[in-house]
Amino acid sequence: MTMLVQPVLNNLLAALGSHRALADDPAVDEAAAALLDALGPALRLAAMEFAQQAASEVRAQLDGHAVDVVVVDGDPALRVTATSTGAGAQPEEDLDARITLRLPPTLKRLIEDAATIDGDSVNSWVVDTLATRTHRAAGRRGRGGSVTEGFDL
Repeated sequence: MTMLVQPVLNNLLAALGSHRALADDPAVDEAAAALLDALGPALRLAAMEFAQQAASEVRAQLDGHAVDVVVVDGDPALRVTATSTGAGAQPEEDLDARITLRLPPTLKRLIEDAATIDGDSVNSWVVDTLATRTHRAAGRRGRGGSVTEGFDL
């Protein structure tokens, strides 16, 4: 399930727009625009926090399933997949390989926020996320799966 943040921002913009029209004052227009600009990132962070809380609740109720928060088109989403029994678990490796990524600043901020929420470094969060995703892809042949459904916050 994807938590769509943009509709919430659009509703705020519409509400602020109706209030700005009542004031008919350029200073109010500027203040409302600045408020909306400040609220956008705060709402995205709040959506990530809500997604983390939802993932914790769902994870606690679904034995044998992994519940991850992922970013889909800039919005947080919960991904629920069946976990393996651990028989094919990979041993720990030294972390000495490097990959350089070019990504949009917005995605970088979302990754940093998600890592902070999880209490991880960005590197640990990215490594864990990539490991989970690649192990899931490798073991997907005929088992497990993902459930994706969108809803507005």
